[in-house]
Amino acid sequence: MAQTSIDRTGITLRDAVPDDAAALSGLIRELAAHDGASADVAFSVEQARAALGGAQPRLRAILAVDGGRVVGFVTYTIDYAIWIGSDVIRIDDLFVSAELRGQRIGQRLMREIARRALAGGMQVRWEVMPGNEAAQGFYRRLGADLRHKIVARWDAPAMTALATRN
Repeated sequence: MAQTSIDRTGITLRDAVPDDAAALSGLIRELAAHDGASADVAFSVEQARAALGGAQPRLRAILAVDGGRVVGFVTYTIDYAIWIGSDVIRIDDLFVSAELRGQRIGQRLMREIARRALAGGMQVRWEVMPGNEAAQGFYRRLGADLRHKIVARWDAPAMTALATRN
């Protein structure tokens, strides 16, 4: 899927490849810092490189590139949704470097996700933090239906506590 598109600003959209792991990892860490969640990022560049590779990558990303520099991304996976009985694109993160926000790069990344989902007959799903009003407004302007849902997760200590309980 090595698709590439360029707009009038010179920003290129293209699929990430394993060699983009360091640049993508750097922007993911920038996003985590922006969200006050730097301590939650535990993956390495090597893990990102491995996840981006292979015939069926575990991680997919569309990159926004400005003059050879990665300035934004949308990361996603293809999963199966039992309620609708088909594959879905699950967006993990959408991010554009602060100095380039407001230039519709995020909209272009989301448009490309929409095109891919439509071509594959899929829905698109993602999460947004309840307090992130700017992101919610952005997604609403794109026509997204925002539903309130509590996201649950287990970390290793919680799973261990339950798994070892009698």
